Amino acid sequence: MFDEITTLYTTTIRMATPILLASLGGALTYYAGIVNVAMEGLMLISAFFSVVFSFMTGNAFLGILGGMAASVIFSLIYTFFVSGLKANNFAIGFALNILVSSLTIFLTRVMFVGQNVFNSPKIVAIPSLDIHTGIYFIDNYILNFSVLTYVAIFLVFLFSFIIYKTTYGLHLRVCGEKPKALVAGGIKVGYVQLIASILCGCLCGLAGSQLSLYNVRMFSRDMTGGRGFVALAVILIARGKPKYMILISFLFGFFDSLSLKLQNQAIPPQFALMLPYVMSVVVMLVFYLKDKKKLETV
Repeated sequence: MFDEITTLYTTTIRMATPILLASLGGALTYYAGIVNVAMEGLMLISAFFSVVFSFMTGNAFLGILGGMAASVIFSLIYTFFVSGLKANNFAIGFALNILVSSLTIFLTRVMFVGQNVFNSPKIVAIPSLDIHTGIYFIDNYILNFSVLTYVAIFLVFLFSFIIYKTTYGLHLRVCGEKPKALVAGGIKVGYVQLIASILCGCLCGLAGSQLSLYNVRMFSRDMTGGRGFVALAVILIARGKPKYMILISFLFGFFDSLSLKLQNQAIPPQFALMLPYVMSVVVMLVFYLKDKKKLETV
């Protein structure tokens, strides 16, 4: 029983990390006035190129950089259409997601002999935090995760400070709420959205790297599995507040890990696979009803 709880706990942390990283990046564009539905594609392109660069260079750090670079490029393409050409962000977001899905399948088959999955011992995984205190609980339950998990937790507090305590954070929030006021102050809305887009690409790049270089150490077709949309749900539920997003991300990470656990039980696998997404809808509905009730009592 204790071993099962431990496994569920460690899997929850592992599955929550990419959701948290992506939601932090998406929160920046959310504040800038763009509901980013392209995070699924940004994570997927990063997952692919993280594996490619890790395989080719034998270095996990270079794999992460390759994945981030690819994610930033596609994030800039998305922002060019949405912010520059004023196209519908939902239409462009879904189009980009479909493009990335098809592109990664094509590149995988071309580069790795007609396969939809690429796995090799030459792919170097992201290391866990290599710190040993000699205390069993700390070493196994606190210091035993991907280095990107600790980066994500640090970024929660850093982004909370940036968004609410800095000049750029003020510009970011005004950009989404009162863009005309920002223009009146001599600051270009497109510039603020561009910076947010680059940072979002970096964070979604880290999320994709976590998926392919730590969670599984391979690339498979559409391996993000809707996590970009789960990250979007996290942003909407938390209203873009980083300290709330970390809690909700770990909640969804728990549902994700529970679905993996249920697949080994006498339960239809389809039910287990749909559990995280059903719970996303349920949680959003609960928060919506809660907010509606508050408005009615005002």
